[in-house]
Amino acid sequence: MSFPDDLEVIPTGPYLAAVVISVDRRRLNGHDVVRLMQAEARLAASFEAGELASMVEVALSPPCNPDSPVERSPDVMEYAAVEIATALTLTRRAAETRLDHALALHGPLTRVWQRFAAGHIGFRKVREFVNSLGHLSSELIAGVLDRCLDASSNLTTGQLRARLSRLVMEADPDGSESSFEHGVEDRKVVSYSNPDFTASLGILSADPSDVAAAMAHVERIARHLKTDDEPRNLDQIRNDVALDLLRGKRLGMKPGGGRVQVTVPAATLERLADEPGSIDGYGPVIAEIARKTALENVDGEWVFVVTDNGRTVATGTLARRPTEAQARRIRADYPTCTFPGCRQPAYQCDLDHRKPFSRGGSTHNDNLGPLCRHHHMAKHHAPWQLERLPNGDHRWTSPLSHTYVRGRGPPV
Repeated sequence: MSFPDDLEVIPTGPYLAAVVISVDRRRLNGHDVVRLMQAEARLAASFEAGELASMVEVALSPPCNPDSPVERSPDVMEYAAVEIATALTLTRRAAETRLDHALALHGPLTRVWQRFAAGHIGFRKVREFVNSLGHLSSELIAGVLDRCLDASSNLTTGQLRARLSRLVMEADPDGSESSFEHGVEDRKVVSYSNPDFTASLGILSADPSDVAAAMAHVERIARHLKTDDEPRNLDQIRNDVALDLLRGKRLGMKPGGGRVQVTVPAATLERLADEPGSIDGYGPVIAEIARKTALENVDGEWVFVVTDNGRTVATGTLARRPTEAQARRIRADYPTCTFPGCRQPAYQCDLDHRKPFSRGGSTHNDNLGPLCRHHHMAKHHAPWQLERLPNGDHRWTSPLSHTYVRGRGPPV
């Protein structure tokens, strides 16, 4: 079977499966291998959606033998997850979780399942929808899905999680604040061992502003320690610094410091609305946290960005060492790395010359944008081609000639 030109629009089903199975990927160029990979992902999602639909039918099936007539119960059968776990060799918890997701997708989230079955999103995104929306009313779920379901195909799971968080905060501000208040009551520190015989330490359910400030402090110390003759990489230094601080070791630097950016709508800042804000490196936060962070004089360099209908209307710093105005404006307009799917905060990114300075590119806002070090190197060495569109979006072309558009603003 020849490789079809319309592969992207072939619906999931037997014909697409036949195409995928019949293709010898070793005979395709790199561009077409990417197209094949995307088709395989759509097909895999469709089959996984079918598996979840079958779980629902199993859960509604009363005890029977192979010759029994088809029968369904209006209620989920007790211990249905045990049947599923045994049949698929899953743990009890994994089976219960999968069944919970399956049942949620055949209730208020049925539109998510339909998109899943059509191969437009995979299970990892489905899980984000269920975890973020499963506790809401049908009316609120419908409103959130109207605003993000169609776009979810072009978002990473991290972007989708952040967007869902923001939309839930907007749709149900009182419920979100109550959820935060209950959640922070469960804050704790946990430790556990890893398969490679190392150990992990986690601080769970903390106030986002405290987490952002703590991370900024660790980042500041780590970058101070990262000298030319330092053999450790930054991740290793961050790890060692955090543990040293918790063990009470003096690191020779004053408390606080680091740089954090908080973005808050003007109406929220003036208490005229409860629109969520965001903290770079963390994501959306409820209105009260955004106000508190922007208005309190905290240690370190907290940079605030005030927006009105998505437009930047003011920027400034909440402490010493204000950033240079040009860099601050670029990071306000582009709060994260401008590569598709990347959420690295702009303050941790390089300010890349879209047209290289060595080839006559000017150091002007229109020619500058934040790129994390990894994607900065990819742009110059892979090479990826970048074009800034008139509306401020970034259009990237991959080495295999696929194009991806990264919208202006944070990926939430």
